Amino acid sequence: MAEDTSGNSLPSPGFVLPGIRTALEMALVATVIALVGLPAADPLVLGVVLLTALVGMVVVLFWALNRHMRRWVRYAQGKPTRLTVFD
Repeated sequence: MAEDTSGNSLPSPGFVLPGIRTALEMALVATVIALVGLPAADPLVLGVVLLTALVGMVVVLFWALNRHMRRWVRYAQGKPTRLTVFD
Protein backbone atom coordinates (compact mmCIF):
# COMPACT_ATOMS: atom_id res chain seq x y z
CA MET A 1 0.00 0.00 0.00
CA ALA A 2 1.47 3.27 -1.11
CA GLU A 3 0.95 6.41 0.92
CA ASP A 4 0.58 9.88 -0.55
CA THR A 5 3.72 11.68 0.57
CA SER A 6 3.61 14.47 -2.01
CA GLY A 7 2.21 16.98 0.52
CA ASN A 8 -0.62 17.97 -1.82
CA SER A 9 -3.30 16.09 0.07
CA LEU A 10 -6.15 18.24 1.32
CA PRO A 11 -7.45 17.84 4.86
CA SER A 12 -10.73 15.97 4.95
CA PRO A 13 -13.82 17.84 6.09
CA GLY A 14 -14.56 17.13 9.73
CA PHE A 15 -17.80 16.08 11.34
CA VAL A 16 -17.67 17.64 14.81
CA LEU A 17 -17.56 21.34 13.96
CA PRO A 18 -20.21 21.16 11.21
CA GLY A 19 -22.40 19.14 13.59
CA ILE A 20 -22.04 21.73 16.35
CA ARG A 21 -22.73 24.54 13.88
CA THR A 22 -25.84 22.78 12.59
CA ALA A 23 -27.12 22.16 16.12
CA LEU A 24 -26.63 25.83 17.02
CA GLU A 25 -28.36 26.99 13.84
CA MET A 26 -31.31 24.67 14.49
CA ALA A 27 -31.58 25.85 18.10
CA LEU A 28 -31.43 29.48 16.97
CA VAL A 29 -34.22 28.97 14.42
CA ALA A 30 -36.44 27.21 16.97
CA THR A 31 -35.74 29.84 19.64
CA VAL A 32 -36.54 32.78 17.37
CA ILE A 33 -39.78 31.21 16.14
CA ALA A 34 -40.76 30.22 19.68
CA LEU A 35 -40.05 33.68 21.10
CA VAL A 36 -42.17 35.30 18.40
CA GLY A 37 -45.09 32.89 18.55
CA LEU A 38 -45.32 31.32 22.00
CA PRO A 39 -47.23 34.11 23.72
CA ALA A 40 -50.25 32.82 21.79
CA ALA A 41 -53.20 31.74 23.92
CA ASP A 42 -55.08 29.82 21.25
CA PRO A 43 -54.08 26.13 21.02
CA LEU A 44 -54.35 26.19 17.23
CA VAL A 45 -51.92 29.10 16.95
CA LEU A 46 -49.58 27.35 19.39
CA GLY A 47 -49.65 24.24 17.21
CA VAL A 48 -48.87 26.29 14.11
CA VAL A 49 -45.95 27.96 15.90
CA LEU A 50 -44.49 24.62 17.01
CA LEU A 51 -44.98 23.13 13.55
CA THR A 52 -43.27 26.13 11.98
CA ALA A 53 -40.34 25.73 14.37
CA LEU A 54 -40.06 22.04 13.50
CA VAL A 55 -40.17 22.71 9.75
CA GLY A 56 -37.58 25.46 10.13
CA MET A 57 -35.25 23.11 12.01
CA VAL A 58 -35.62 20.42 9.33
CA VAL A 59 -34.86 22.96 6.58
CA VAL A 60 -31.69 24.02 8.40
CA LEU A 61 -30.70 20.38 8.92
CA PHE A 62 -31.01 19.47 5.24
CA TRP A 63 -29.30 22.71 4.16
CA ALA A 64 -26.33 21.87 6.40
CA LEU A 65 -26.30 18.26 5.20
CA ASN A 66 -26.21 19.45 1.59
CA ARG A 67 -23.36 21.83 2.39
CA HIS A 68 -21.38 19.06 4.09
CA MET A 69 -21.96 16.57 1.26
CA ARG A 70 -20.74 19.18 -1.24
CA ARG A 71 -17.54 19.55 0.79
CA TRP A 72 -16.98 15.77 0.78
CA VAL A 73 -17.58 15.58 -2.98
CA ARG A 74 -15.09 18.38 -3.58
CA TYR A 75 -12.63 16.61 -1.25
CA ALA A 76 -13.05 13.36 -3.21
CA GLN A 77 -12.41 15.25 -6.46
CA GLY A 78 -9.21 16.77 -5.07
CA LYS A 79 -10.57 20.32 -5.14
CA PRO A 80 -10.42 22.81 -2.26
CA THR A 81 -13.28 22.28 0.17
CA ARG A 82 -13.72 25.97 0.99
CA LEU A 83 -15.55 27.84 -1.76
CA THR A 84 -16.80 31.01 -0.07
CA VAL A 85 -17.15 32.47 3.37
CA PHE A 86 -20.67 31.04 3.64
CA ASP A 87 -19.84 27.57 2.32
